[in-house]
Formats: sequence, structure tokens, C-alpha cells
Amino acid sequence: MTPIMAIGTRRNNAQLVTDLIQLGYIRTDQPILDATYGLGRWWNHTKPNTLTASDLDPQKSPIGHPIDFTQTPWADNTFDSVIFDPPYKLNGTSQGFGNDASYGVGNQKYVNIETRHQLIKNGITELARITNRILIVKCQDQVSSGKVQWQTRIFADHAEQNNLTLIDSLHVLGHRQQPAGRKQHHARRDYSTALIFKKNL
Repeated sequence: MTPIMAIGTRRNNAQLVTDLIQLGYIRTDQPILDATYGLGRWWNHTKPNTLTASDLDPQKSPIGHPIDFTQTPWADNTFDSVIFDPPYKLNGTSQGFGNDASYGVGNQKYVNIETRHQLIKNGITELARITNRILIVKCQDQVSSGKVQWQTRIFADHAEQNNLTLIDSLHVLGHRQQPAGRKQHHARRDYSTALIFKKNL
């Protein structure tokens, strides 16, 4: 079997899922929750029968009604693994790559970094409650307003305060154009990261 690399050549979430399954972080014979289903792109290659998919947007939530990832209806330790792909793209970090609303940054309530980070932390707290083994959190370190926002570190620190241990990370290659005319002070982040946490039981 070809070794699974932390960076490798994967370019989308469906390829990421394939590797997460091969590594045993997602077990397709156990209950799985995708708490931010969106368009379902994570499951373009593999969609287990054990998958429960939900989304805040009622038009995208396969469960039939909207579910807020900060307040879910499930009991403690319901799912073997939980996937969380929150709106981590920060306003102003890039242009020319689709509509910001599709990244969850169109809602003015979460327009600043502090409220965005608090939203995601609240989601991690809730999803840590309902997983009994693995929580996978997708995020990205980004340059915003001339400063690197170390979101992998921020969310990993918060997860570890919620009875989770970071055990692995896999990266997905990608690139978004920076706004024209901006002077570059930091390396551009051309990858996103899936942080894999194990629950301490």
C-alpha cells in the first residue's frame, strides 16, 4: 500500500476522507457525523451508510432540518467520529476564489476574527461532547490584515481544553489569490489542515 503522507498530493476533501479512512480515523462501520455537510463534497468518493449529515442551512441539511453545530440534539458520545469543516476562511484573506458566502463569511454577525474564532471554539466544545473517539477539525492558518492567524494552534489549544488530544494532522493543497496590490510580508498559506483529535475517555 502507498504510504499516506501528511502533505502528499491531495487537493480536496474527498481525497482527504479516503486517507482518513485508510488510517482508521474514520471507521465506516461505526456512526459518523458530518456536522457541516454543505454540498457534501467530503463524500464524493466514499459515503458510508453509517453517515449522519447535518447543516445549519436547511437547504443543505440532509437530515431534513437545520442543526446548529454549537447546539446539537445528540447525546454524549453518540458518534464514533465527527467531521467539522467550519467557516474558517477569514474576511479579506483572499479574492478571486468563489463567493465568500460559500465559505461562511457572508454573515455579518461573524465578520471579525474574534467572533469567528469563538463560533468555531463553541462548535469544537459541542462536538467534543458527542463524539466518543475522533473529532476531525478542518481549518487553515491565514494571513489577515498583515498578521498570521495561527488557527491550527488556536483550535488545537481549545480542543485540548475539552478532553481531546491532537494525534495527527493531514494537509490539503490549495491556493487562493491574494488581493492585488498588497505587499507580501509572510509566506502565503497554500494548504488547509485537518486536525485529528482523539477523545480522552
